[in-house]
Amino acid sequence: MTNQYSKDLWKAFREEVIELDGRACQRCHQSKDDGAILQVHHKFYVPGKLPWDYRYQDCDTLCKGCHSAEHGITRPKVGWEFAGQEDLGDLCGSCECCGTKIRYVFYVFHPHWEIMGVGTICCDNLTGTEIASNHMESVRRFESRRSRFMASSRWKDFGYFWKIRQKRINLKIQKSAAGFQIVMDEFAGKKRFATVEDAKVFAFNAIEDGSAEKYLTKKKW
Repeated sequence: MTNQYSKDLWKAFREEVIELDGRACQRCHQSKDDGAILQVHHKFYVPGKLPWDYRYQDCDTLCKGCHSAEHGITRPKVGWEFAGQEDLGDLCGSCECCGTKIRYVFYVFHPHWEIMGVGTICCDNLTGTEIASNHMESVRRFESRRSRFMASSRWKDFGYFWKIRQKRINLKIQKSAAGFQIVMDEFAGKKRFATVEDAKVFAFNAIEDGSAEKYLTKKKW
């Protein structure tokens, strides 16, 4: 098989494929002028078939790096897909692509590589999308709104309890010996919080994700 790739028939076929592909890598789009070493990749192999007897559509022009990635020798640069995300709660994670410390992990997968947990920039670069950036923008907007809710002048401070009406819910946070308790429409929750701020965070999250409404509906029935 190695000797076949030194034959003139292969060299001619290889040159034809590269020319038809615009003399550029079909993954990263680098050309010889960019310093890329262009190779021809067979998408599949048929036993006994000579490398120059394949159809043009069965082959791709790839740079040396992308060709290695296609065969799982090096990590692919393109062709990754988004698989999900996770909030670690703190900067305790590391991007498996660049090593940067991260809190929000975006999981990406590739058919020729193992799944990776990466940061925002690497996720967007690998997938060729803005999925991670858009998600982070939503996170920032959510956290900004929650901060404004917690600092709202509509909170009425009675010393030992705090009241506000939010999304048609009469919300109260009251102090007890065991901590701070959330009361919604006169229904008291069982959970206790160390601080008023912790209770406000929990209350806003519950109102925003709909769990507060479900809780009240169940209680009222």
